Amino acid sequence: MLLTLDIGNTRTKWAVFSLAGKVTEQGIFLNADLANADFSPSRLGYQRVVISNVAGTALASLMTKKLATYALPVTFIKSTSQACNVSNHYLPSASLGTDRWAALIAAWQLKKAPCIVVNAGTAVTIDALTVDTSNNEGLFLGGLILPGLDLMKTSLGEATAQLPKINPANASANSVTFFATNTAEAIQAGAHNAVLGAITRMSTALQEKCGATPTIVISGGNAPVIAEQLQLTSELGVSVVENLVLQGLYQLDYFMENELS
Repeated sequence: MLLTLDIGNTRTKWAVFSLAGKVTEQGIFLNADLANADFSPSRLGYQRVVISNVAGTALASLMTKKLATYALPVTFIKSTSQACNVSNHYLPSASLGTDRWAALIAAWQLKKAPCIVVNAGTAVTIDALTVDTSNNEGLFLGGLILPGLDLMKTSLGEATAQLPKINPANASANSVTFFATNTAEAIQAGAHNAVLGAITRMSTALQEKCGATPTIVISGGNAPVIAEQLQLTSELGVSVVENLVLQGLYQLDYFMENELS
């Protein structure tokens, strides 16, 4: 049994996987609430831990200290040039965020075809994954990073004198309008169209490069609303995948335990 942890900019997601890759327990909490998280192996039944952390060294140290009381193996993954039949063209390869790397690994295992891998959280990452025709394996070409929907909406209200502060929870499919008739609606439409535009442009670029229409694989807190809007405004195939990063961590753990041993 394996405990996987995805420590993001704002929240930490976790799941326990069985040997067969089935999730037996899962949860999510704000990073500020780490001290109250209960990862007792006697309760969850795991024997080792694999972590993706993009929240900095301080939080990594806190997590390490918390898990040390259980005296079980703990691995913080690093992005590499190749793993799980996926090659990483980021330069240098270790500079790629480990959440993006794990998501790419999971997306390849799910699709084994060209796809745009989107993580929609505090930041939005939009990554291009295609097929290396020389070996029929996955090839990560590169990607984009932009502020997440909530960050775009709230930052305008905080950084300007007259624009209103927007409640991100009020977003809906109508946020894709181009003809907003009030300022709050215009801010929401701007944020949503920025993300949708980046995804569709990346899809067009990847299709031109690989000659096949890619699938959009999207995960993260804002995945449902972005997927709904993509389906309303484009003909792209869209798959919402829960806990894509955690699934990638499970795949990477299997790779490290077996292929590298």
